[in-house]
Amino acid sequence: MTTVLLTVLSHGPSSYGQGGMMVFDPSNFAKNTITAAQMIKQVINSTKEVELMLQNLMATGGAWEETLRLLRRLDEVVATGEALHYQLTHLDQTMHERYPGYVNPGRWIPKYTQWTTTSLDTLRGTLNTVQEQLKESERAREETLLAALKSKTENAQGNLDVSQTGNMIDLQIIEEQRKIRHLLGALINAQNVATAHQINLQASQERVIDDWFERSQIPVQPYRGTAGFGPDDYRH
Repeated sequence: MTTVLLTVLSHGPSSYGQGGMMVFDPSNFAKNTITAAQMIKQVINSTKEVELMLQNLMATGGAWEETLRLLRRLDEVVATGEALHYQLTHLDQTMHERYPGYVNPGRWIPKYTQWTTTSLDTLRGTLNTVQEQLKESERAREETLLAALKSKTENAQGNLDVSQTGNMIDLQIIEEQRKIRHLLGALINAQNVATAHQINLQASQERVIDDWFERSQIPVQPYRGTAGFGPDDYRH
């Protein structure tokens, strides 16, 4: 900048008159001074523009939630004991084996114990899933993350930082939706198993009663006169 100013000021503020004597021209000097000042101002503005461009490309880091870690833990707790849950490889086959419907269960006590254990373990797994998501440590971690996102929004340094902060917020919304989907799946799972337990219990009871009535049927012999009914009349 100093070189530009000296160059401008050294050419034009004076001229040589007759006899080779230097003549000072105040108006020309003033014009050259203004021109030099404008050039310096343009250089300063250009420098600021470059600084802003660099600032727009500056990233200040991210604030992320490790939702995958939480979802894996939720998958573990939903598989409690003999629970019938959506993580089972052969879910449809296992569901049919546990709750066959209108079928004679055979020995009642072992089967009833299995139905009850399956239903209660499924409900326990669902309750554990809710507990994992809503326990105090998870809530504190979410509060810390939201505070970090709020701070990044308020103190964004440039366009790139603003864009990245917006993307982080969008990703956090998606992560929350994933957790809601997991809770909804656990709820539907528990409701289906509880309903299957009730339907299967009623159907099994009706089948046992129907089989008992079927086995208790005997043919009714007609009356054959004064001799009455003989012992052969009731033989099968």
